[in-house]
Amino acid sequence: MLEDNLLLPLLYNRVRRNYRGGAGIDRMQANTVTVDNLFQDGDKPEEWIASLVSARNPGLNLIKNEGLSRCAVHKQPLLAELLQSKPELYLGEEWYSAHGLDLSFLTKILDSSMRLHVQAHPTAAFANKYLNSPYGKFECYYILSIREGQGGYIRLGFQHLPSKSEWRRIIEEQDITAMDACFEKIPVKAGEVWYIPGGVPHAIGENILLLEIMEPSDLVVRCEFEREGIIVPPEARFMGQNLDFCLDIFDYTEQPVGDVRRKYRLFPKFLAESDNDAIFEELAAPPTAPFNVRRLSLLKPNATMTIHCDAFCVALVTQGKVMISSRGEEVVLRQGQSLFVAATAGELKILSTGSAELCLVQPA
Repeated sequence: MLEDNLLLPLLYNRVRRNYRGGAGIDRMQANTVTVDNLFQDGDKPEEWIASLVSARNPGLNLIKNEGLSRCAVHKQPLLAELLQSKPELYLGEEWYSAHGLDLSFLTKILDSSMRLHVQAHPTAAFANKYLNSPYGKFECYYILSIREGQGGYIRLGFQHLPSKSEWRRIIEEQDITAMDACFEKIPVKAGEVWYIPGGVPHAIGENILLLEIMEPSDLVVRCEFEREGIIVPPEARFMGQNLDFCLDIFDYTEQPVGDVRRKYRLFPKFLAESDNDAIFEELAAPPTAPFNVRRLSLLKPNATMTIHCDAFCVALVTQGKVMISSRGEEVVLRQGQSLFVAATAGELKILSTGSAELCLVQPA
């Protein structure tokens, strides 16, 4: 494959985090439903897709280029290096002139075998003013599946609001009983889409496999320092700041469960359908987000649709197997595999070999 191809398949890119999981990603990428004990949860519960962002893992040994995606082309270069080599080709002249190598989003697959530590992320405005970053960490979740026999949930916003001083005490003293009392479980199901603005405390529950799209940063304030024996080291708790600084990040609004569902759940918007059993939808275009997410559902073998791409995008197959073609190039992707599509690719023709689903992430 030549380096100036417009369709760039991406290598798998697993990343360490301070929670356990990942067996669901292994099953997804292996494209099998074999017995659960064939795949084991571990310390790499996330797959980072088309990432130009280095993972921050304070307290852990350094792994060179951790988090940065590589392309499945000759010599397997970093995606960042390939984009830098011909930025107008891959990103488009107008985008590169305005934004440089900034994609405006980061895409991940997450798989949790435990509830994640309660956390929050700064808004873009806060990060720009105080952290010398153009991005906070606005997030969007597309729930792919819940582990068999389990119920899925997230924590999202304060259902029982503490005062700022009480929240400080809870974090400082690690009063987990009081922290738990601030939240109720928000039930989630496969197929649902949620967004999490900066400042809103949250935690993904156990047993969930999801696609997460976010602003391209790794800024996080962790409120719980230990869960299930996994300790978040001090340098990974407050973004290199102190607790008092981080208290200003939180959204101190009381939000009942019903309000959370009405406010933060997103619903697909129909865009188009083909004559051959393919439906194209806008899956998520959250308010103020610098990205949008679209979903192509291919309902039977040999279903096809042609999509015009007016910007670069990242494509991920979440179900089945597809062939993507553009300007004489063809790439076959199966479930769990991903692709960077150059801005100059123009039209994409997608063909399924069976029922399949493809998610496309683009700058807004």
